[in-house]
Amino acid sequence: MEDNLRDIGGHYLELASLLADGSRELGYRPTLVTHHSFSQRNPQLRADNRLKDLALDPQFHVRRMENWSLGVDGPALVQRNPSGKFVGGTPALRLLETIREIACRPSRRPKSMLKNWSSAFVESVLRFSPVDGDRIVINTGGDFQILALARALDQINQIGDGRSLTIHVVFHFAIYDSVVTDRARAFGRQVNAAVQQMTPHQIHLHATTDSLTNQLAEVGINASAIPYPTRRRDAVMEKSPTREPIKILLAGMPRAEKGRDEIQGILQAIELPHLRSGRCTWSMQLPRKRWQRMIPPTMHELVDGPAGQSSSVLEVLRGNLTSEDYHAWLDTADVGLFLYDADRYVARCSGVLLEMMIRGVPVIVPDRCWLAEQVRAAEKSGPIGWIYRSTTEIPGILDRLPGQLNDMIQNCRRHAETVASVHSGRNTLLEMGVENRYVDMMRDAG
Repeated sequence: MEDNLRDIGGHYLELASLLADGSRELGYRPTLVTHHSFSQRNPQLRADNRLKDLALDPQFHVRRMENWSLGVDGPALVQRNPSGKFVGGTPALRLLETIREIACRPSRRPKSMLKNWSSAFVESVLRFSPVDGDRIVINTGGDFQILALARALDQINQIGDGRSLTIHVVFHFAIYDSVVTDRARAFGRQVNAAVQQMTPHQIHLHATTDSLTNQLAEVGINASAIPYPTRRRDAVMEKSPTREPIKILLAGMPRAEKGRDEIQGILQAIELPHLRSGRCTWSMQLPRKRWQRMIPPTMHELVDGPAGQSSSVLEVLRGNLTSEDYHAWLDTADVGLFLYDADRYVARCSGVLLEMMIRGVPVIVPDRCWLAEQVRAAEKSGPIGWIYRSTTEIPGILDRLPGQLNDMIQNCRRHAETVASVHSGRNTLLEMGVENRYVDMMRDAG
């Protein structure tokens, strides 16, 4: 289930399709429950290979549940119960939260969002009619989704036959930045209180990084760490040794937490010594209508077309890409550059980093976050990238690329085999505790 899934671009569909592929390998027949507009907004979606033979149920009329989260990605100040009523909190905080509610359009107010999400969940489950052995996975979970899930399961209990559902909820986003806050503690109380109301159903909570698992534990939530899946790309391993110009690639649409405001300054710093000189090329994906403000005016004339069709030193891909185009673009990278806000990624996984690592592509990442942890963890078999503390260090790293890159690529290609085995959809589900039905069937047959 993915209530945020409205478009084929981005990682919501990528994660869902990888888990669906993994479930097939384990003997399941997956159904993907999406936002209700998914089919309407993407009339050609069946041309996407990730959706072939995948049953779709466009159901949710609400998304972005993190907008009322008590974690770092949400503004909530007060704990709630599954109906949306306040639990605890000072009078001042309750008043402020009430004012925020009133300022929202009615459909985005907490009680309405909880009601809409839970209604969609109930309708989808009743249509799915799960039997013993079936599993439900909520791909993008959080404290507010947990409230909606508790509300939905209460409705199912009232109309159902007493059957226990097995549900896995995956957490991705940090609860606090550096120290445990009162909001973080309320996050823990909110989740635990809601889970306790979900009997007789079996609820399993997971986190996509060890750091996030530790954060959840700090606020009293028991969750298991699981690997975030990524798609294998064997063909990239056959690329010839890199020569100048070296292609620096920033993958994914830039957002505030992904260093959107850093792009122009870095381009200004490397324009003459690295780009105009022909030593490097720069490639990135930007919105169709607002890319100009992220590129220095002196470089606007360098912007060129689709990947692989020119030798422009500055390549901008505008808008969302199909899965095939996106992965083909990543295949062209010599180095992956990440301008992420380290504070926001202390406990948060980056699917794009895994996409680079599984290709055997060296990376440049910020220190003091999950991305740097992955680069350091791989260093036992040789360095696979560079770690910076300040973006002002990036031009110096680019100066060193010609002498270091080809040896580092060999290390990266060896490490890619480890990434492929650990970060597969199949292994992610197994780490969740989802049973391998093929093994069970063979055991029963024997």
